[in-house]
Amino acid sequence: METLTIAPVLAAGGGALERVALPLFVAFAVTAVATPVVRRIAIARNLYDRPDAGLKPHDRPIPYLGGVGIYLGWIAAVVGMAWLNAALSDRLLAVAIAGTLLMLTGMVDDVRHLRPRTRLALQALAGGILLFGGVGQRIALTFAEPFLDNPPETLAAHPATLALSGMITVAILLSATNATNLIDGLDGLCAGVTGIAAIGCAVLGLAAIHALDGRDETVTAVMLSAALLGACLGFLLYNFNPASIFMGDSGSLLLGLNAAVLILILAEPMVGIAGQSSFAWLAAAAMVFGFPVFDTALAIARRRRNRRPLFVGDRSHFYDQLRDRGFSVRRTVLTCYALALGFSVLGIGVIWLPPAVLLATYVLIAGGAAVTLFRAGMLRVDDAAGRSATARPPRDEQRPSTP
Repeated sequence: METLTIAPVLAAGGGALERVALPLFVAFAVTAVATPVVRRIAIARNLYDRPDAGLKPHDRPIPYLGGVGIYLGWIAAVVGMAWLNAALSDRLLAVAIAGTLLMLTGMVDDVRHLRPRTRLALQALAGGILLFGGVGQRIALTFAEPFLDNPPETLAAHPATLALSGMITVAILLSATNATNLIDGLDGLCAGVTGIAAIGCAVLGLAAIHALDGRDETVTAVMLSAALLGACLGFLLYNFNPASIFMGDSGSLLLGLNAAVLILILAEPMVGIAGQSSFAWLAAAAMVFGFPVFDTALAIARRRRNRRPLFVGDRSHFYDQLRDRGFSVRRTVLTCYALALGFSVLGIGVIWLPPAVLLATYVLIAGGAAVTLFRAGMLRVDDAAGRSATARPPRDEQRPSTP
């Protein structure tokens, strides 16, 4: 892989930085203005996330649907980018449609509760929309790269490759949306962690611009990262502890879609470029979003070890266990921010690492985390789902006097 240094990466980003400012500002401003409006609508419609004795330990009812505010800022930035950049419009349109679908899916799930299979089908449909719009069409070549020496670009058009790319795209989308949904458990946690990852993706995008001299995919990644960061920052004005609104599934699914799109886009540009490793960029993008991946892996390991169903919630996530050890909400969230920043720095560093060092780094991190979590007793399970079922208030409960 060609040797990259950070100085020319930042210098080469000069033109791209001009594209960063507009989506960042638009997404931040629209989200900051729209979120209080959404909050008032949620209060008027009596849409509260009510505390219970299990999965929802917050001390008072909080209005939700804040994801709609995030969406409005994000979609305004994406539409603006498509309007100003005709060459990117098809791909951005697919991202906008898929994001709209998942935001609506989450909103309906927040209000009416969708069947798991219906929700899964809609997420798969969103993946199909991305694939049709050009996002993820070559991702199978990235996964084939460790086994094929510089796979030919013509292989991307083969029906089998497209089918495999479609399955991988949907799998990444499902993984990312579920991961962001799982970390949406404390004030400001999901939006803050995702915003930090967006910064890491923006830096990776600038590095890709330097390596590929402004190829469309790299510019798209930088602009989408800026829009995602702006929307997260605008929402954090109201969601950081003490939160006055929660994002709900409408927000966590949308943020997860953005994570999946950025991973897919950043993993593709090097395909067919001699001397560049697409798989290293895939590893880098996945590492940037490492905190949600870490918490999801911990949840799977914890439930398997305790013979609990994988899809039944508990209150034993990493952040829950920090709270159980006496951390305040803010201290817990800031600790998670620090870990997310560490993952982002590691992800950025991956593109400068030789393959052997990259593999050793991943093994050391995974092994060290596993030993630390085991010795800290973080593989236990709190039976929160059962308590939530018995403590859930009736649907017609009277509106609280203090939202």
